[in-house]
Amino acid sequence: MRTVFIIFSLLLSAACQQETCRQSGLIEKQEVNIEVKRLEKELFAATSQSEVRKILEDNPNYTQYFLDGDQYPNLDILADKVFQLSKDDFIDTLYTEASEVYEDISEVKSQLEEVIGRLKTLFPDKQTPNLVTTVTGMYNDLLITDSQIIVGIDFFIGDEATYRPINIPNYMLKRYDKEHLVAIIAKFMASTQVATSPKNTLLSEMIDFGKTYYLTSRLLPCVPDSILMGYSFEEMEVVKENEKIIWANFVENKILYETSHFTKQKFLGERPNIYEISAKCPGRVGAWIGWRIVEDYMRKNKVDLLTLLDDTNHDRIFSKSGYKPK
Repeated sequence: MRTVFIIFSLLLSAACQQETCRQSGLIEKQEVNIEVKRLEKELFAATSQSEVRKILEDNPNYTQYFLDGDQYPNLDILADKVFQLSKDDFIDTLYTEASEVYEDISEVKSQLEEVIGRLKTLFPDKQTPNLVTTVTGMYNDLLITDSQIIVGIDFFIGDEATYRPINIPNYMLKRYDKEHLVAIIAKFMASTQVATSPKNTLLSEMIDFGKTYYLTSRLLPCVPDSILMGYSFEEMEVVKENEKIIWANFVENKILYETSHFTKQKFLGERPNIYEISAKCPGRVGAWIGWRIVEDYMRKNKVDLLTLLDDTNHDRIFSKSGYKPK
């Protein structure tokens, strides 16, 4: 594969960050109210195994799916484990720090209501889930169902945490904070509404991701691209400033219609950098190009959002986008 090298020369300034909301493709927001349950407070206030058991009985989704309750011979064993963990010094530190960061959860609640309110405009049968927060010693980060969003807030304390998740690479950890939390949830919800193409080419899967990011950006119109992509501000500036060179890599190496899993993973999967382009090019850049293609397609064609989400002819989307890197 021929390698295209990028020479990155950027003057970065925080003052340049996106400060305005997206105006195109706006979705009307319905008024919804998300109920919040601070389950970590109940669990850490429990004074006995029997109290914990009652809490677990009252929260079956949490017990069965978030804590994998079926792995235990009976609920008493799980309740005892949870109770003992709540008295552990390591867990206590996580609980204290998570409680400080999420003492006020109103912004998270408000953003989630924004997301759900817009999804309900598109999909009237969409349920309004409740939000459950918890601390488990980093057992699980998120569980998202139609009726409930469970967040292990100890995963999302941020860089100042005494302990960080050990099974998540450092280049991904920057997303595990309060600022990124709702964007991660919104992206997952958006992905479940996107009809994927039967073709398995790199280009087609780039547009799969592009549709997901396009919808996510309309669910959260005032959240910067960098947060939605999970890039740092610097990484976002790198890809924007070098869009032509990144696109040239795809075209000149003739990989847009590759079906190799290895090739697709290289440009769409989680990686700290894509060295085939440049040591400074962040991973998943193919997904970002897919987003740019979809943005151009929607701007140039009279297509409503639901039609876009249902369209599986990605070659046509690409052709009618007239995409040209800036």
